Parts: sequence; structure tokens; C-alpha cells
Amino acid sequence: MVEVIGFGLAGACVALQLQRAGYRVRVVDDGHGGSSQVAAGLVNPVAGRNFEPSWEVQKAWEIALPFYQSLGKRLFHSVPILRLWFDEVDRAKFERKRELVKPWIADVTDEGVLWKQGGWLDCPRFLEAAREEFLDKGGEWHDAPQGGSQIWCTGASGLIRRDFSDIDHRSAKGEILTVRIPSWGESRILNRAGWLIPIGGNLYRVGATYDWDRLESGPTDEGRRKVENILKNFTTRDYEVVNHVAGIRPIINRSRPVVEFQEGKGWMINGLGSKGVIYAPRLGLEMVDRLK
Repeated sequence: MVEVIGFGLAGACVALQLQRAGYRVRVVDDGHGGSSQVAAGLVNPVAGRNFEPSWEVQKAWEIALPFYQSLGKRLFHSVPILRLWFDEVDRAKFERKRELVKPWIADVTDEGVLWKQGGWLDCPRFLEAAREEFLDKGGEWHDAPQGGSQIWCTGASGLIRRDFSDIDHRSAKGEILTVRIPSWGESRILNRAGWLIPIGGNLYRVGATYDWDRLESGPTDEGRRKVENILKNFTTRDYEVVNHVAGIRPIINRSRPVVEFQEGKGWMINGLGSKGVIYAPRLGLEMVDRLK
């Protein structure tokens, strides 16, 4: 029996991959999904102002996309990402990196560069679908650890509690708004000092803030103002805020995921940061290999 502690994005992928590989799996979780429940689920193959491809993104996404599709529901929405130019210096920086990011270029215009292989995962629906499959196939679910071989997928809360005492982290709180903008019709994901994701029905998800020092839970007025300023990067249209959420990103080693074994404790998977949608399914397969 393998016990997976935490059923956010990482824990769900680990539990399902192990179960599909024939392991008996027990999940320990309160059912709330942590920050994964409020995550935007953005998949951006080339992130940041320096046009750097995410770490081993191609290899990880070749595992992740079929995994999400295997759950039999439309969980991942493929949407091109328009990375808008900041200025001419920014565009010149892109030209220096053009060959490096060539696999993800769909088009280059006066507006910006259009990335392919981008989109967003409906994280709450994914967690529902993952839990449904896990329980339907005989998985156990408890609200407290029972013992045995353990894999800790406890995200930022685990890092803050120091579940694994020797792991340093720099987690960051992020706040996200969902806004309604009638009759705009923007169908691309927009990215520049923040992002905007069209999710249908005149609704757009906008974010996100990074607060490195104040990790208390819950949305704030200051966070809302910051996200509304991000929105102004993309449109001057009138909007209505329909939802405001916050979560804490677990960040270790520049958002590269960490898999570590500690004697007397078990395995830990953490540090997915804002790239969990890309990397979590690959980590599930990695645990299958490590437990053989």
C-alpha cells in the first residue's frame, strides 16, 4: 500500500499514475485541493520577460497532455498565447532568442509573438475527475495518515510547516480575478506583466500577483487593485469582477519540481510553483519508476 498525502494537482497525478500502474493507493486529504483548487491552470511554454522556455517543457508536456485527455472530459483548453511586446528593447531581446524558442512560435507580428502549445487546464474539474476515477477503481480515502510507504504532496502548506525540514523555499502568494467583459470577443490568452485567459461566456481570468512575504490565506483589497492594474495592460473596456481568489505557490529552485526521499519520512514531491499543470503528470510516472 502506498499512501499519498495531499490531493492537489501533484497528489492527484501521483495517486492516479500509481494506481494505473497496479499499486494499491491510499489518499490522505481533506478534499479541498489547496491552492490547486483556485489555480488558473495556465500552460505557457515560454515564460517571463527573458523568453526562456520552461524547464524540459516539451518532454513534460508530451506526458501531461495525454494524461489529462485520458480522463475522458474536456479538461485542457488549447488556446494560443499572445506575448505582447513591452517596447522595442523587448522585441530586440526576442530576436536574440528567436532560434531557442522557435518550436513554440506560431507567428510574429507588430503586437507580439504568438506561442503555440499553450492553453489552460480547468483545475477544479480535473481534481473532481481524478478523485472520481481514483475512488471508482478502488482507491482508499482518509483524512489522517495511516502509515506505510508515504509520498508527501502537500504543496506550500507542507513547505511552510517544514514537513521535510531541510527544504528551503520561497513560496509566493498569488491573487486572481475572474471578470466579465461583455462583447469583447478576445479569444487568445494575453501575456505581458501578467496574463488574461478567456474562459467563455464573456468571462476572463486575470492575474496574478506575487507576494513573497505575506503568505496568509485569502484575497485582499490590495491584491485586487494590483490585478485590476494588470487588466488595464490588455483592455480599457468596462468590466465586472465576479470572483476573487488567492493561493500560495510552492516554489523551490526556480519552480523546478523537487523529488526527494528522507529516511523515516518517505518521499516528498513539491516545488511545482506556477508550472504544476506541465510537470505533475510526469512526476507521477517518475514515482512509478522509483518505487519499482
